[in-house]
Amino acid sequence: MSPTTFLDSLKPDDVILFAGTHPDDETVIGPLLAYCADRCREVVVVSLTRGESGHNLTREDLTQTLSHVREKEFTASVRTFGGTPVMLDYVNGTSRAHAGGLAVLDLRPEAHKRWRAAGRETPEETRARWTKQAGDPVEAMLALLRTNRPSAVLTLDLERGFTGHPEHIAMAHITREAVSAYNRDAEPKAALYCAYDPKGEDQEGERILTSDLNCLGQKDYLPIAAECRIIYESQFGPRGSDHSNDYSSKRASEALLQRVDID
Repeated sequence: MSPTTFLDSLKPDDVILFAGTHPDDETVIGPLLAYCADRCREVVVVSLTRGESGHNLTREDLTQTLSHVREKEFTASVRTFGGTPVMLDYVNGTSRAHAGGLAVLDLRPEAHKRWRAAGRETPEETRARWTKQAGDPVEAMLALLRTNRPSAVLTLDLERGFTGHPEHIAMAHITREAVSAYNRDAEPKAALYCAYDPKGEDQEGERILTSDLNCLGQKDYLPIAAECRIIYESQFGPRGSDHSNDYSSKRASEALLQRVDID
C-alpha cells in the first residue's frame, strides 16, 4: 500500500504549522497554505525573525523601523489567506540598512553590497548567534508546537533552505529538532515536511499542482497567494512592478514536499 500523501492526510480538525525564518518565507508555498486554511482548523505561520536586515524597495519612512514595516506586511499577508501569524524576536542578519533600523529606501544593488560587506555566516554560526541573542530557538519552537499541537509541520528544505540562505537552513534544522523533541511525548505525533524549490533538478517528493488544489477546493488559489505576496512591497516592490508581478510564472504553479523521518 502506498504511503499517505500530504493532501490525503489533511483532516478538518488539523492544525498545520509553517516554520519560516523571515516574513515572506511562507509565500514559496502560498497556494498550498491557502488551501490548507480552507481545509483545516488552523494554519499557523511562524517567522523566527522580523526581517530587519532585508532591503526596502518601496519608500523611505523614518517614522518606522524596517522590522515594524515587515511585521505589518507579515500580519496582513498571512491573514489574507486565513492563517494565524506568529512572529518571534530573533535577529535577522548581521547588518542594518540604517542606524537604528529605520526604514530607509534601500534598493537591491545597495542591499547586496551591504550584505556582502557584512560577510556570510554558516548555518551553525547563525544558530549560535540566535541562541546567544534570545535563547535556544529549538526551545522556542518546541513551546509553539506544544501550544498549537499541529498534525503537520512544514519548513524549507534541510540542504539548501529553498534559496541557499543560511538562515533558512539553520531554521530547517532547528524545526526538525523541535519536532523530534515534541514527538517524544505528543500523541498524536506531528509529521514533518520540507518544501523544496520545484524548479530544482531531479528533486523527488510529492508534487502538488496549484491546478489540482483549485479542483479540490473549488476556488482559484493562485490569485489569493499572489495577493499575499504582493503585500510584501518592501521586499518585492510596489504593486505593478516587475518583481511584484513575477510570482505566478516562477514558483506558485506547484509545491514540492518531502516527508522527513523523525528519530
